[in-house]
Amino acid sequence: MRLKKISWRNFKSYSNILTEIPFTNNSSLNLIIGENGTGKSSISEVITYTLYGKIDNIKNSDIPNRINKNFYSKIELDCDGHELIIERGLNPSIFEIHIDGKRIDTAGKTTVQQMIEENYLKIPYSVWINTVMLSINDFKSLISLNAADKRNIIDKIFGFTIYNQLGKLTKDELKGIESLMYETEGSLRTSKENIFQYNKRIDEIKNTTISQEEIDELKSKIQIAEELKTKNETILQKLKDAKIKLNEILLEKGVEVKGIQKRISEIDNKIKLIDLGKCPTCGSSLETDEFRKEKQSLLDEKEICKKHIEDIKNIVLDLKNKSDKIDEKTIQTTQDINTNQLLELKSDLKSKTTLKENNVNPLIELQNKLSKDVEILQEEKHKLEKKKEIYDILLSILIDNNGIKNYIASQYIPVINQLISDMMNYMNLNYVIKFDNSFNSSITCNGYNVNYQTLSTGEKKRIDFACVVSFIKFLKLQMGEINLLFLDELFSNIDINGVTDMMDVLRKLGDELKLNIFLIHHAQLEGVMFDKIIQTSKPCGFSQLDIIENGEG
Repeated sequence: MRLKKISWRNFKSYSNILTEIPFTNNSSLNLIIGENGTGKSSISEVITYTLYGKIDNIKNSDIPNRINKNFYSKIELDCDGHELIIERGLNPSIFEIHIDGKRIDTAGKTTVQQMIEENYLKIPYSVWINTVMLSINDFKSLISLNAADKRNIIDKIFGFTIYNQLGKLTKDELKGIESLMYETEGSLRTSKENIFQYNKRIDEIKNTTISQEEIDELKSKIQIAEELKTKNETILQKLKDAKIKLNEILLEKGVEVKGIQKRISEIDNKIKLIDLGKCPTCGSSLETDEFRKEKQSLLDEKEICKKHIEDIKNIVLDLKNKSDKIDEKTIQTTQDINTNQLLELKSDLKSKTTLKENNVNPLIELQNKLSKDVEILQEEKHKLEKKKEIYDILLSILIDNNGIKNYIASQYIPVINQLISDMMNYMNLNYVIKFDNSFNSSITCNGYNVNYQTLSTGEKKRIDFACVVSFIKFLKLQMGEINLLFLDELFSNIDINGVTDMMDVLRKLGDELKLNIFLIHHAQLEGVMFDKIIQTSKPCGFSQLDIIENGEG
């Protein structure tokens, strides 16, 4: 991809004024300087976010300017002859892509982002931040990367991702084949066991004699068992009907008790009224003989009601006892209906009748059918074994250390090692760095092995710089259109001679690969060494850029 222009507003400390940086088709060496916190590193971050929709260790909520909100960015680039425009925004959310002037539907944002990276950008995010957008202080050295990070980056640089995907698909297919093999072997075992049992049964039938008396005795036992079963089922139905009738009576008695209790409540209310001595409505006296007689009559009726309730309770208790006895009888009768015993008798009769008749033909037919099934299953097992053998070979080619990835690496690694060797010689670094096909590195000096961790900070940075430049050259061979390189705080802990050497390398690298190189530094360097100086500042609390052409004010 070849970047043409980036523009943004309200990104982190930047204001609502649209800020733009153009990129040239030819090489340019640019210095970005400014005090800490004025937005130097934000330039590389906004480019990364606009292209990939994410930045390591930064939440989306922290991207829009805290005061203005409403972050917006737009990047224009050329990818293999296609003109792309990517626009993003937060608060409100924006994600728009135009390809050759046609707006792309971004309803499925994740899918569209993946399509853009694979078909147009062609540089995975992990490769981008480790070879194009480098913050030297946060940079993971290609020499000291852990195995997982190293494998992830190298797989993507060398295009191994497709082989990894094929390897996963092959593994999944192998699991399916092994599962089918397991099922087939299980069916084979079952079929062979059934054939063995049929053979045993056929021999048993041929060698056994059953008397008619045994058959008649079994038939008699079955008849008795069936009659008993029928009798018990009839008893069980009668018990069930009796239980239903008892429950109906109990329900009626419950309703009757509630009616009597209601009447007792009415009587109590009337007695309370008479006991007041005066009518609460008209005020007339209730202490007359007539009301005294009525009260006594009510008391007598209440006693009758209470006795009636006691009588009903006794009836209910008797009914519950009967219900419990019915339940006990139901359980016993259910147990007496021994269906399993009857089935066993019938099965025994059928077996002995078959033995008596010596009719082995149905068993032989079943045995022959199973034998054919075994032949089919064995043929299927053979096919699955052949298929598994092919997939095992394919998987070893895709993922083994000596497979296709190793072969491709063996073609690429010498190129990378030569690029590193050339760069080390050019920078007068007296170290030899080599990567093997698994991308394990070795450092030697005058024939002696050197531990990377024992090097000084400055030496590490110069060696890492040489490796990064070599990989950028390698990437350029793979992706010819890339025209950008960001280096953040490259010269910290580097002496003046080292700075001069590295500046010379950067100028040569930019001219050779037609790169727009942006060097972020905390202090002023000689302006004549740069095509542009981009000064960041923060007047009124917002970051802004001042671009000085050709190193002149």
